[in-house]
Amino acid sequence: MNTMFFCIGGRLSVSSSKFEMYLRHKGAGDVKKSVTRHVTHLVVPDPENLDQQSSKVQAALKKNVTIVSEQWCRELPAETPPPMLGFKVTLAKNYKDQNVDGWWCSEKLDGVRAVWDGKNRCFWSRAGNLIHAPSEFVEQFPDVTLDGELYGGRGNFPQTSGIVRTKEPSYEQWKGLQFCVFDAPGMPKQSFEERQKYLSTLIQSQGHLHLCVQVQITKVSIPQRLAEIVAEKGEGLMLRKPGSKYDFKRTSSLLKVKAMHDAEAVVIGYEDGTGKYRGLCGSLMCEYRGKMFKCGSGLSDEDRRNPPKIGTKITFGYFELSDSSVPRFPTFKRVFQGRV
Repeated sequence: MNTMFFCIGGRLSVSSSKFEMYLRHKGAGDVKKSVTRHVTHLVVPDPENLDQQSSKVQAALKKNVTIVSEQWCRELPAETPPPMLGFKVTLAKNYKDQNVDGWWCSEKLDGVRAVWDGKNRCFWSRAGNLIHAPSEFVEQFPDVTLDGELYGGRGNFPQTSGIVRTKEPSYEQWKGLQFCVFDAPGMPKQSFEERQKYLSTLIQSQGHLHLCVQVQITKVSIPQRLAEIVAEKGEGLMLRKPGSKYDFKRTSSLLKVKAMHDAEAVVIGYEDGTGKYRGLCGSLMCEYRGKMFKCGSGLSDEDRRNPPKIGTKITFGYFELSDSSVPRFPTFKRVFQGRV
């Protein structure tokens, strides 16, 4: 069954999310949201009475995908599934001038979010995808679950992301990375302070393992702290509410503070350069949430000579959204590589 890739179309006896989890636990290779080129089976309520208006059914018929029923799937012999990340990680909300006096503060790292699975000796991305790390990198890691960031230093996100995406990694590639730990998901009932105390005794001098420094702050100190981090090419701050539990969702007890926000936009055209950029690309014409804007700041000379193709998704930074929801002061960062 691990060679079968499913897509769910139509209303089944249980919700799509529950049936997706059932298929994964039974050993399915994967469950896709749409009928991609990898999908081998489309699950529908009744294969004998197809909804011809369904885009998923139309795609399945066009690609010769096998169309099956829920019962057909339930009668398949179960296989031992591969290990998987069994929970959702805590995600932060944006800082919006809340009262955070006495909260814990650490640097927001521009790396790849990852969970260390000590039982199965592997990393998982926040989306639940397996991250392939060389054995030498993790040989001193403990047999517990740790939430953190695979980090290659300030300003090195593209290189770090590329290394982490490698399917056949080498220690030579990974040796410059650190796994920076900021929480312990295996202790959800304990307070943040109790989890940090546990981590401080667990993480000592292991190779490539680092515990993020947490300091208590006042609200008035945030601008200065943020300015110091940004001046050193850091990304921002993370704020944690005292006494908070580990929430397996996006939560207001964890806030992110950034001078610039990141987002993805699609390149829809170009504006010609002027002055020293005459004959080159002056700005990218981009679309973000239905709004068009120009993005020229941040483009290197090479980017201007060979700008991202129309239709390419890019990552850009911006200060805030205007009243008409257009990004203010957009800055090109990189071509979007997808999430790990």
